[in-house]
Amino acid sequence: MTKDELFKNAYTKSQPQDQKSFGQEPSDGEGFKKFSDAIPDGGFQNGFQKETRPSELPKDKESVYRRVAKFFVMIGEDEAAKIIPHLSEEQILKIVPEIASIRSISKEEQSVILAEFNGLLKQSREAGGVTTAREMLVKAYGEKRAEEMLQKAVPFGNGKPFDYLSDADNERIFYLLRDESTGVQAIVLSHLEPKKAAAVINFMEAGMKKDVVLHLAKMEPVSPDVIRRIDKSLHEKSLRQTSEKSENIDGRNALAEILKRMNSGTEKEILNHLSEEDPHLGDDLRSRLFTIDDVVNSDDRFIQEKLRNMADAEVVYLIAGKPDNFRHKILDNVSINRKAQILSDEDLLKPLRKTDVDKATNAFVSDLRRAYETGKLRIIGRNDEQYV
Repeated sequence: MTKDELFKNAYTKSQPQDQKSFGQEPSDGEGFKKFSDAIPDGGFQNGFQKETRPSELPKDKESVYRRVAKFFVMIGEDEAAKIIPHLSEEQILKIVPEIASIRSISKEEQSVILAEFNGLLKQSREAGGVTTAREMLVKAYGEKRAEEMLQKAVPFGNGKPFDYLSDADNERIFYLLRDESTGVQAIVLSHLEPKKAAAVINFMEAGMKKDVVLHLAKMEPVSPDVIRRIDKSLHEKSLRQTSEKSENIDGRNALAEILKRMNSGTEKEILNHLSEEDPHLGDDLRSRLFTIDDVVNSDDRFIQEKLRNMADAEVVYLIAGKPDNFRHKILDNVSINRKAQILSDEDLLKPLRKTDVDKATNAFVSDLRRAYETGKLRIIGRNDEQYV
């Protein structure tokens, strides 16, 4: 079983009722409860490594929390962020530092870890579902006939087609589709949320964008069998993408990305606990949690107020060497006359020392990060918070 199938089948949303958890209300299903119950203080119960042969285990047996941390890194930040709030406080505080220390996960170790979690899945699987239906039909009609009947009755037994892309990063989806035919690109985009599909199209160059849009406009109904084959092929391709990415990992960056996807209260509480245990780790994570990308998505009114208190020369050092979207964010939040003056000063002051530029950038980003942590700054797209 692949890691994506494992996740989709094992971790339908739920909340343990008997454990203190961070920042999320109970919801339906049993998957998360099975998962969190499997990580008691002493380790996994009911044989976490039951299906793993001794020869496949690492030479130095790792703690259960490190194994879970590696599993979280393997399934990606979006999925891990959904699971973490459903764990107990003690579990989180033991798992999170392990994520931060991970540097690499070999393909062989990935296979072992997936086998371990597959064992948990088998123990927690409820009666019923597509798998149970398939087993019944095979016994009654044979494998070939059973598969034909199942595909007619349940065309997409693992959920909606391409639903594994629903939480994927838009840029990652673009790279996944980039080498596919225009027809395949159009089919996949037509199954995504309109907002997400538009974001993926925006990553395309003009020619590709035009072809895809035209194909979407002229698209006719596609048979379920064709969609199923494309779904399966892209699914496997996406898993190869994830596996290649997880062989060489910066654990702290991975942890920062996970925390970004959690609600602000949970993020703050975890950071505070980590800072108490390891102040250096806490400071490093805070710096990774707030970058110039967050500045670009920050509330314009706050940026305007901040820039009013800065000298033109300070703004020159702030925008020097930055991407166009960052420069536009800053310069669009000053008056037209001041913008012209800043650009003129930038030409006069060049070349600028990188140390001075970095100093100005770090000071600006740090001020915004503190404002965000105290609730004074709103950032679009962070923590799934909604505003009206």
